[in-house]
Amino acid sequence: MRLLFELLGEHQTMPRAEVLACIEAEGNSCEVLEEENRILILETNADPDRLGERLALTRYVDEYLASGSLSELEDATENLPSMSGSVALRRRDLRPKPEKSSMEDGVDKISGILTKNNPVDLDNPDNEIRLISGKNNYLALRKAAIDGSSYGKRKVDRRPFFSPISLHPKYARALVNLARTSRGKTFLDPFCGTGGILIEAGLIGAKLLGSDIKEDMIEGCRENLMNYNLDSVLFQSDVGEIQENVESVSSIVTDPPYGRSSTTMREELGSLYRRSFESFSDVLEKGGYLAMVLPGKNYIEMGEEYLGLEEVHEQRVHKSLTRFHCVFRNY
Repeated sequence: MRLLFELLGEHQTMPRAEVLACIEAEGNSCEVLEEENRILILETNADPDRLGERLALTRYVDEYLASGSLSELEDATENLPSMSGSVALRRRDLRPKPEKSSMEDGVDKISGILTKNNPVDLDNPDNEIRLISGKNNYLALRKAAIDGSSYGKRKVDRRPFFSPISLHPKYARALVNLARTSRGKTFLDPFCGTGGILIEAGLIGAKLLGSDIKEDMIEGCRENLMNYNLDSVLFQSDVGEIQENVESVSSIVTDPPYGRSSTTMREELGSLYRRSFESFSDVLEKGGYLAMVLPGKNYIEMGEEYLGLEEVHEQRVHKSLTRFHCVFRNY
């Protein structure tokens, strides 16, 4: 099937990478057929519904129908297989300076073709046809919609136990996906804190392991995971000693302490990160992925001494802080 992904515009590189990582994590293959800003079209055997359950930085997963000029899309609409049930045509304009007047006639014609043999239902259609305009025009059938509001509902201040230092659930899920986390496989966050990353991994079906050096964080994390009915094995541990509790894991995702606002137990960051990478390389299975947030390029280079660097996604938080969402693999 050819799938069209309508990506969010919150980050330049991470949405595309998340889609490809999810497909790999689900054991499927894909080929990139076409792409432009916020549009990715793939040939893949992946289940669009399952991808819709996992993805955080995508808005819709659609079945690709056609692309081209509006007149070419009119012809493509005439040749679509017959559909049962009601239809609705939705527009999404991704052009920097939309010229609506130049589109209206073509959109009306496509809408008229679609509704010749099917009733219109704008509220709850059986078939939602999406007309997306960027550098090209695309016609697609919606397969899955990502509920972005669900991530907001899991923000740190909505949990029973919270600390002001926590990754937004949307980016926690993206990191979980970038680590090729799979349902039923063992997943570790060795700086689990309040459990935000573990929650996102648990909701896609991973077996959860979490550790933190602070016992109160372990207890709070356990409370949060129970709030989402997620089973886990949590233990208090320094990151350099996780091998005593963990034999091997399929994937690791973590957002370690990185500055003045979070505790490093007075340990210098370089020392803490070096001990972390050493531990991760010991417990991560061969071929397994680590997705980790780092505060500087020097720490990325440190990680490369232990694991193979696959991807780096830079995110400027504010003037004095840039975070690097890094993916490593244990070869």
